[in-house]
Amino acid sequence: MPSRTNRFISTIALITLLVLPAQEGHSADDAHQLDQLTSREDWEPAVELARNLTANPTPGEDLTFALARLARGLQNNGQAKQAAEFYQLAVTASESPLASKLSDSDKVLVRLAASEVMVQTQNISQAIAALEPIFGSQSSSIGATEAAAPLDTDIPTTAFTKQQKKIAVWVLLRAGSAALSRGSYLNASTAYTMALSHADDEQRPLALLGDAWATAVRNERSADAVRKLANFVDQYPDHRDAPNAARGCAQCLKQLGRDTDSTAMLSDLLNRWPDSSAAVAVVRTHCGLSPALVPSAVKHWVMNKANANDLEAFDTSTTMLGLIIASQTSELTAWSNLSEHLAVTDITGQTTSDTLRNLQKEKRESDAEQLAVNLISSDSDRKVCPAAREAACRWAGRTSRWSMLAIASETEDLNTTDPARTLAIERLFAEALTQTGQTQQAYAWWVHLADVRSADDFRILIRCAETETAFGNDADKAEERIANAREAAGENAASIALVKMLESELAIRRSNFDKARRILEQVVRSAETAAELRGRAQWLIGETWYMQRRHKDAIEAYRKVEAMDTTGIWVAASYLQAGKSFEQMGRVKEATLCYGAILSRFADTSYATPASHRMAALSSDRNLSPTSSSQPTIRR
Repeated sequence: MPSRTNRFISTIALITLLVLPAQEGHSADDAHQLDQLTSREDWEPAVELARNLTANPTPGEDLTFALARLARGLQNNGQAKQAAEFYQLAVTASESPLASKLSDSDKVLVRLAASEVMVQTQNISQAIAALEPIFGSQSSSIGATEAAAPLDTDIPTTAFTKQQKKIAVWVLLRAGSAALSRGSYLNASTAYTMALSHADDEQRPLALLGDAWATAVRNERSADAVRKLANFVDQYPDHRDAPNAARGCAQCLKQLGRDTDSTAMLSDLLNRWPDSSAAVAVVRTHCGLSPALVPSAVKHWVMNKANANDLEAFDTSTTMLGLIIASQTSELTAWSNLSEHLAVTDITGQTTSDTLRNLQKEKRESDAEQLAVNLISSDSDRKVCPAAREAACRWAGRTSRWSMLAIASETEDLNTTDPARTLAIERLFAEALTQTGQTQQAYAWWVHLADVRSADDFRILIRCAETETAFGNDADKAEERIANAREAAGENAASIALVKMLESELAIRRSNFDKARRILEQVVRSAETAAELRGRAQWLIGETWYMQRRHKDAIEAYRKVEAMDTTGIWVAASYLQAGKSFEQMGRVKEATLCYGAILSRFADTSYATPASHRMAALSSDRNLSPTSSSQPTIRR
């Protein structure tokens, strides 16, 4: 829409006649009384008197000036709505035969003052009606469908000075803008069309553009809007609103189904006015689309800006679009600039997550990894928003890129506070080290999270307790950490089961096998225990017997795992340990059958290699050949 102008002349500066005394020949009785109340700013009695006088007029008395002065006073007092009411009454009074001695110039000034206040109070149609008689027959060029016929109250053009005409056009332009803002498109069209017929060189661009916008918002006239908007762009290519007009023209062409012409207009906009807000708006409408649907002109604009590191207008969605385009076109400079821009602008982390996901969707895995590494890696010379870094870490965790996170953790100093290293990032670093088997480094991170960060999240506390139990040097400290995890678990059955597993492992560490089995049997019997955890618990029961060299009991415990564990992970582990138990009992054939079952059913697990080695050793020692491919059950 056209820009609002600040050139409107105030009513006080316009209507100098309103401070003049009543002119000779005008009855002054009622008007004088009204003027006195106005001058004393007695607004309530003045308003009441004015309404009585206009409802029951005194014969032979012209109230035009008195009403106009009251309206001006109310306007200055901030009572615009009442001011508009009495300006309208003043206009009506000026048309009365009683106002025959008023000069046409005076009548023009009253209408100008009235129309300005009417626009201020959003009485647009009244403002237009107040100005139409000023233009009179001069409005005949407007067109029969766009303006009312000249009124009988037309004021001779000789009474209409050049300055007054200019002021009237400014008021019309303001009326058109206000009408557009309110959705009063017919009023807007009428105001702009009338202004266009009388605008000077300074006012004509605003009038022309306003008329074009008023046509454009009336969808049934898109063809006329295209013509008018294109005409404005051709006549005023250097006008600040030319890019917006070009964009509006493209939108109207789209509505008409002329997609090729619309795309050409948008390309022209991006090429001629690349730094305009309209160009930025055009590009942003393509954010979130598949790159295949983004026009080449948009891609060219994004890459030009990115290569020049001119990214001030790039929001996070535009940056994401640029990264995807740069990835596809191998624009290395643009990619580098955009990734750094994303790092400092993505304060929520959402765009980083979306960008990494979209790069994966577009089969750009290596670029996704490069972007994640850039955001995750610690570098004091390069700023990264904590949320962007955390989003990259979360993506790496979700996609099991634990090595990426583990490597990044190696450059971190746990003794130094880093505002870009959030609690979630530290947890992911600790988990990555755990997943990659770097147990001692992981232990340091989990302890840091629990003791320095004072984390109370169950996932952190259970991991800390787990590493303390497995790798710590102090069993009492492990017991303390398990207690902390138990408190954080609350009433959550799944969490409680995990705590019990750690309690059993600590009991095993202390060689208290009976206690360990009692705890593990509680986990196995609980209906709320997950299948995998139940299988692991049953396997651990077998381990307690195995460590006590009670191999028959161990085999019996291992035998029960298969009925509990639907994942197969602990079934394979139980076959391996059962095979070892059979070996210890000298039952080579049964041991061989257990190892063979692993090779046939769980060949892709980590248990296949030791099973193969054990079978080879048994074959060598006993001259046995592992020919059986059956799937035995573990016997009593």
